[in-house]
Amino acid sequence: MDTDFIKYANSFQTVINLGLNRVTKLLDLSGNPQDTLKCIHVAGTNGKGSVCTFLDNIITRAGFVCGKFTSPNLLRVNERICVNGEEISDYDLNNILSELEILALTVKQTEGEAPTQFEIWTAAAFIYFAKKKCDYVVLETGLGGMYDATNLIKSNECAVITSIDFDHMTYLGNTLSEIAEAKCGIIKKGCPVITILQPPEAMAVIEKRATEKHSKLTVVHPPKIAECEDMHEIFSYENINVKSSLAGIYQAENAAIAACTARLLNISDADVKLGIETAVHHARLEKIADAPLTIFDGGHNKAGIRALIASLDRYFPSVKQTVVFACMKDKEIKPSLAALNNGFRKFLFTEVKNNERSMRAADLCKIAAEVGIEGEAFFDLKSAYARAKEYGDMVIICGSLYLYKDLF
Repeated sequence: MDTDFIKYANSFQTVINLGLNRVTKLLDLSGNPQDTLKCIHVAGTNGKGSVCTFLDNIITRAGFVCGKFTSPNLLRVNERICVNGEEISDYDLNNILSELEILALTVKQTEGEAPTQFEIWTAAAFIYFAKKKCDYVVLETGLGGMYDATNLIKSNECAVITSIDFDHMTYLGNTLSEIAEAKCGIIKKGCPVITILQPPEAMAVIEKRATEKHSKLTVVHPPKIAECEDMHEIFSYENINVKSSLAGIYQAENAAIAACTARLLNISDADVKLGIETAVHHARLEKIADAPLTIFDGGHNKAGIRALIASLDRYFPSVKQTVVFACMKDKEIKPSLAALNNGFRKFLFTEVKNNERSMRAADLCKIAAEVGIEGEAFFDLKSAYARAKEYGDMVIICGSLYLYKDLF
């Protein structure tokens, strides 16, 4: 296999190129493996990855063969394609990419453009899941929904829409209605739709699309939280009493969405409870060190940062904190920084290595100054983290999931 193709397929996608022509052709040439799969399609602004993790674990615990396709990866590209919790092997991945390399050349010749990295990965996932004869596939959208490569499935078992907020406005629109319209593209005729209580303008779009598609809409109301233990919420959803294995106050709602979806698949409450209590999902309010206490959170938009702050306020209300922050250039940075700035937190800024989309640390310092934050700039995470540890305060590393790999 051409090493340039491997490098291209596994690199950061610096330019988003929406459209379904390329991936449609690629999947046609692959024999449309997606048509053999039963997919639970998950879209939304925040919470998709956690909901997918809960669902995948619940379905696997119930005895089914379950595929999961998510993005981005944290440490290895193989993480994006899993079956029953196991990443695709290098051997299987290389074989599939070898098949797709030849097909991608044909796509470029006929469509005038090569498939994007995400389109290649989406096709690879469908091919792998079909070969593994998955009973179900938990399928996370990459961007939006309507024009996302994952939306080449003709039908789905369920359409799940997590919280909708502002992100990727350049591609999805500048209003919640427009963003919701893009997310609702995953709703297929007659498929159950599961969502949460959304802002009114977003909810109106979801209700309208569900009606148009003759799809039953289920709205998951906030679960009843009883208490928490070491950042893990203990809550009840209908008659299921459970402790979330994933840390964060916001995970109770994500778990409830997964529980509701699993029930529509006729999975028992016992398996739902077991799946929620044993799921593993890194980089979401993850404790990575004890001295000083260090938390990594991948929140990368204003809503994600708000969720992070709510959890910090709940679990560590009076603890001094140093924030190590990095983000992508295409994010709305000021609202996130303003929300984090409570007047007591120290700030260190860094950047993601080998990622052209990453905002430079010096530029972050300048933007931070505009919202009243004085911070220090570091070219890499390890240097920033070393300085943060010198302060002796609790350390919060946040702003981008891509930053996670630079810890190791």
